[in-house]
Amino acid sequence: MSDYALILITLSRAVFLIASIWLDFSFLTSKRSIWFQTLAFTGTWVIVFFLSGLLSPTITDPFQRGYILSLVYLIPITLVFQETIHAKLFVFFLVSSFSMCVFIICLYLEVLIYNHVVGGLILLGLLLELSAIPFLRRYVTPHIRNILEVINQQHPSFTLFPFLSFMLLAFYGVQRTYFLSTFIPLVLCTLLVAFSYYLIAISIAQTKRNQQLAVTARTDSLTGLYNRRHMEQRIQEEYAQYQLTGSQFALMIADIDLFKEINDMYGHACGDCLLKSVSEDLRKSVREYDAVARWGGDEFLLLLPATNAESALALAERIRKTVEKRGYTYENKTLSVTLTLGISVIRKNDTVATIIRNADIVMYQGKRIGRNCVLSFGNTVDLDTIGEQP
Repeated sequence: MSDYALILITLSRAVFLIASIWLDFSFLTSKRSIWFQTLAFTGTWVIVFFLSGLLSPTITDPFQRGYILSLVYLIPITLVFQETIHAKLFVFFLVSSFSMCVFIICLYLEVLIYNHVVGGLILLGLLLELSAIPFLRRYVTPHIRNILEVINQQHPSFTLFPFLSFMLLAFYGVQRTYFLSTFIPLVLCTLLVAFSYYLIAISIAQTKRNQQLAVTARTDSLTGLYNRRHMEQRIQEEYAQYQLTGSQFALMIADIDLFKEINDMYGHACGDCLLKSVSEDLRKSVREYDAVARWGGDEFLLLLPATNAESALALAERIRKTVEKRGYTYENKTLSVTLTLGISVIRKNDTVATIIRNADIVMYQGKRIGRNCVLSFGNTVDLDTIGEQP
């Protein structure tokens, strides 16, 4: 190999390293200072250079030596980035495969065209890879991070995929059989691997969209609580469970007192802010398996599984006192807010419609007797005198 070719190959190795490190930072999140990052990668490069000299007599093939020593860069990647070890391994082998693919394809082209290694095409290919990184950061990084999110949550086995592609390219690299019959399978394998990554990314993106649509379909856009349709489904499910097991459940309807007057006095923006604040207080007041929904404009419905009348009353009174004592702030104004709450516990001949109606009845009865109170259907209310809700 000529001195000119050696210079080009040396430059290619530098560009290869820069592109690989840049791609690592494109997909992973650094948790260290810039000085630590610089020291980690520079120190690793020095160690690799030193080890290369030591291994030269033992491993004479520069490709084999390069593939083995490249694994040393796992150390700074582990130290510098904050993702899980599975995510770091995935990105390391993904980036190594990508850069190695560019290098090997250009190497084959040089041998096939010039019958020996000139170095110009290799350097050109790696420079093109380097120039394409901003494009990759914009269009590819979001998909890779989606894959990393899945890996972190439940599928560390995905880490094997880029490792296998790395081993496949290493196999082609050490063959040193620069024939068209070898080059064509190399390109086809590369395209197959790239297409596999594309299918994985598209599948994950579609799954996330479906999950977001499912969340949107069951939640209220303003408060983030369940919407009325989803709560009706939850009540039906709990009612079916009650019919099977006899386990009691309770419904609680909470209404913000004089909410229309607040809207009229301070505006709808203030009303929306108040609804979100009260929603958050309700969410924090219940158990993990309870459900809270925005039932109407300023009405909330709470589904309380495995709850009797005494427990429901205690919870409702605690909620009422929490809201009453808290000062809700909007644009430097402190608003005094109270709730009226009605409770209904499932009884033997109740249907879903009647238990909801019963909670509604006692809530409106509480409004009539002065607001800021808790009433439970069948305990504190004379059923013959209530009648229909207004």
